Amino acid sequence: MALRLLVIGDIAWDIFIRPEGELVRGSDVLGTVDVMPGGAAANVAVWARRLGAEVTLVGKIGDDTLGTLMRTHLQAEGVARHVITTPGGLSTRVGILVSADGEHSFVIDHTKVLRFEEGDAPPSLLDAADAVFFNGYDIFLARSTTFLSVLLAEARLRRIPIIFDPSSFALIDAFGAGRLMDGVGPVDVLLANDAEAGALRGRRPLASLEAWARLAVVKQGSGGASAYGGGAAWHAAANPVKVVDTTGAGDAFDAAFIVEWLASRNVEAALHAGNRIGAHVAAHLGAQPPSPA
Repeated sequence: MALRLLVIGDIAWDIFIRPEGELVRGSDVLGTVDVMPGGAAANVAVWARRLGAEVTLVGKIGDDTLGTLMRTHLQAEGVARHVITTPGGLSTRVGILVSADGEHSFVIDHTKVLRFEEGDAPPSLLDAADAVFFNGYDIFLARSTTFLSVLLAEARLRRIPIIFDPSSFALIDAFGAGRLMDGVGPVDVLLANDAEAGALRGRRPLASLEAWARLAVVKQGSGGASAYGGGAAWHAAANPVKVVDTTGAGDAFDAAFIVEWLASRNVEAALHAGNRIGAHVAAHLGAQPPSPA
């Protein structure tokens, strides 16, 4: 039977801006502008579904044109059944400036974000879940972890694994690392990149992340990925790749890691699986390129 993953979080349209030269203040520069489906949680859901999991994606879209287009896309990916359409809402969009080396900078339009509220993630969702994944973006935008509290408490009672990606080092700093993790509570797996792990641990060693998670995974880009748990440590080297755009590579890593770890509980194999899919995404524009052959 396929693994059942509950994914809670953001769904967005990514607007990529790739200038061919330095931006010229007050004037023009040639480049490309692309609009592609994204949102960190939606990326995880899509990749987990492609990798064979049964996925329940709980997120919000508006009833605008962008929302209609997004629902059509998510239906084609097989993850749209529990997506919430908000009457009168405007679907979330994110501006992404991609530099020549493939690194990105995000502008989140917080004036057009469909925030989670209490009741949007009822514990009954756990009836069809072997694990639950969520990320930091919706916590930061809601300015609270309250909308998740009842569901996470029930997941712990049922011993359903809880997997968390804090999403953004800048937003962790603004929200407060201690406040974030105290609100989230203990998790089974923490998935963070180097900068996010640094924001969470301060000057403490990486292994200190185990205070919040049974297994702490650190995504290190070209340095590969490492994990710490139960006094043990693992590492997997990165897959060689010509980077085009890093947007969504960490989300794809999350999905592949989760699917493999839930299936085998083999941490090293899960790290390698995450690196492989993460590298594939980094070699393409956008967070949800076609699956590798």
